[in-house]
Amino acid sequence: MRFRAVFEQAPVSIQILAPDGRTLRVNQAWEDLWQIREGSAVKAHVLSAAYNVLEDPQLVGHGIAATLRRAFAGESVALPAIRYDVATLDGTGPARWVTARAHPVKDADGRVVEVMLIHEDITERLAAEQALHDQDRRKDEFLAMLAHELRNPLAPISAAADLLRTVGSADERVRKASDVIARQVRHMTTLVDDLLDVSRVTRGLIQLDRAMVDLGSIVANAVEQARPLMQARGHAFAIEGGAGTLCVHGDANRLVQVVVNLLNNAAKYTPRGGRIALACVREGTTVAISVRDNGIGLDNALLPHVFDLFTQAERSPDRAQGGLGIGLALVRNIVAMHGGQVTAYSDGPGRGSVFTVTLDLMAA
Repeated sequence: MRFRAVFEQAPVSIQILAPDGRTLRVNQAWEDLWQIREGSAVKAHVLSAAYNVLEDPQLVGHGIAATLRRAFAGESVALPAIRYDVATLDGTGPARWVTARAHPVKDADGRVVEVMLIHEDITERLAAEQALHDQDRRKDEFLAMLAHELRNPLAPISAAADLLRTVGSADERVRKASDVIARQVRHMTTLVDDLLDVSRVTRGLIQLDRAMVDLGSIVANAVEQARPLMQARGHAFAIEGGAGTLCVHGDANRLVQVVVNLLNNAAKYTPRGGRIALACVREGTTVAISVRDNGIGLDNALLPHVFDLFTQAERSPDRAQGGLGIGLALVRNIVAMHGGQVTAYSDGPGRGSVFTVTLDLMAA
């Protein structure tokens, strides 16, 4: 009697099956899940010899009946998610997304005498996941639209600055003002380009132009692009361990972009007069490209999220460079498209950081 009460009052939907696939009994949570009440024609049908789970068209059509047969053979099995519609049984309850586990109940001789089918309603969870997916898609579309709208005025502003410099070249104040405008336009263009790239990557619109790429040229091009910022902030820069003749199968422009972003990130988050080092180290069939600095470091709470979009560490007091928290998110996505990994490490605030990209080497 006590076990009957436990079965009836269990908070999960339970359906007890006979070895031939007929339903012997169901509990209250099963009735609540499918909105099938005691005394209803649907419940009477499910408990009758006319209904068999192994012959249910929905379960057969999704391959679930075949998996369920393993439970009747003595194996505990997990059943995949299915959107089950009670209306096919002439019911009025709503269709629900469920997963289930089937556990055989055996007698003393090891024979399966019953199968216990436990359902989990995942309808609300899937709806919430879909809502998040839709929200993320709308965010990506908004970023793409915003980037395009921000980019449109930059070309005429740049042209106006050039004209101002030409027309007012005799006036030192005009020349300085045009230089400021041109410099800020270049900075804004970089930010917008990163924003556009991130929106394209997240929407799967970027295709890699892959070929055999010499890492030595990748590093040289990246350092050339990042050196002005490092020099402007008075950082000492060193390359530790050359890339030599190491080659990967990748998109040269995108890999340069990855290394540039890591170097620029180090330059921005390292107080003036800091040290930055880049190293390429072969590790078996992979190569590790690391950028190390003695900058402001990373708090343990930030480390798991450092590659998330719009995530930023606290700015150093003298940090003159702006940013949107896009660069590292872009790095992660581009590296992932190459089948690689990127990691971040720091001993804590004020103790610098190390960002490492790992890529597969091309076979010799």
